[in-house]
Amino acid sequence: MRILLTIPWMPTAGVAQAPVENSLASSWTTVTEWTLEEDLRLWGPPGGYFGTIGSLAADSRDNIYVLDVSSQKVQVFDSEGAFLRTLGGAGEGPGEFRFAAGPAVGPGDTVWVADGMSRRYSIFGPDGTFLRVKTRRINQGQSPERCTFGPDGTYREWAMRFPNEESSGDFSDIDLVHYHPVQVSPHGDTQDTLPRLEFTQQMAEIPSRGLRRPVFFGPSLEFALDCADGLWFVHTDEYKLFRRTLDGDTTVVATLDGPRPAEVDEADRDWVRAIFARRPNPALVADHLRALPARKPIIVEIFVEGAGHVFVIPETSMVDAGQAIDVWREDGVFLGRLSVPATVKLTPKGMVHATEDYMLFAGEDDAGTPYVTRLRIRR
Repeated sequence: MRILLTIPWMPTAGVAQAPVENSLASSWTTVTEWTLEEDLRLWGPPGGYFGTIGSLAADSRDNIYVLDVSSQKVQVFDSEGAFLRTLGGAGEGPGEFRFAAGPAVGPGDTVWVADGMSRRYSIFGPDGTFLRVKTRRINQGQSPERCTFGPDGTYREWAMRFPNEESSGDFSDIDLVHYHPVQVSPHGDTQDTLPRLEFTQQMAEIPSRGLRRPVFFGPSLEFALDCADGLWFVHTDEYKLFRRTLDGDTTVVATLDGPRPAEVDEADRDWVRAIFARRPNPALVADHLRALPARKPIIVEIFVEGAGHVFVIPETSMVDAGQAIDVWREDGVFLGRLSVPATVKLTPKGMVHATEDYMLFAGEDDAGTPYVTRLRIRR
């Protein structure tokens, strides 16, 4: 089944006339090749380890913020990896979280933590002091990003809706997804919803449960706010990048010729089987395996560093997910492909924070122990 991506309410003014076409052969021809070098690895706070790493952030002093979903705590480390403090914790009191989405660093190194269940933002000072809360009017959203705060200090995030489910009341009717950028005033509780991205998921019939569910390894819509009042997005079954203003004008379309999708193999099927290992259900597993596509999406994730570059994590017939990072200029020119150090095993999908000088990723060792790695960009 073909996946539909539509971008409604898009004015014609400023729409790019033709894609910027690139190929892997053009890699590192316009700038000196970049490399990545791991210069820091964090295993957790003193006397313990990270549980489940939810998101990452850094402030102007290169302090590192790590949300541990298991404990609902934000662990803070300095630029050398020394533990500084903990923000929050599980609870409903001031400065506590029920379901934290993750930290976002704002003007003056204030730290905002969005809470999906308490529907509020908890705001902390640069020294970790709890300052105040603001009402959060969305109940389904994405983790904070590198450019969560706009140039004017406005907090920006994504609201997610399933309009078919809302109209029919059918919880399996989630083919259509709306992603709305939302702006929150830094001084009041005003929230503005901006033109949406619209995506239709690939769904599978699950006869053993009488349900429909998104297909494992099906295409998705990946997106990232930039720091100049725009956003980037990709439809992951093709290597094509779009940049759009928050008002809905498409300003850049860029393609990369050469990469080919990886096939869904037996290791991928084993991964699906492992999901149901604790509650074995042969019929349910068979339904999901039967629905698997022949090929996986070619793009895993897209993110930005806020200084004019866009990064893409690909998965292709030649590159495993997490082994390489593609570097793009904001005008749609492909610069080249970065190799991730062989000693690092990335677990991307939202657990990344990039600056002009380095990237923070969640990773795990061969035993599955989580850690945070800092990869320094050498140019």
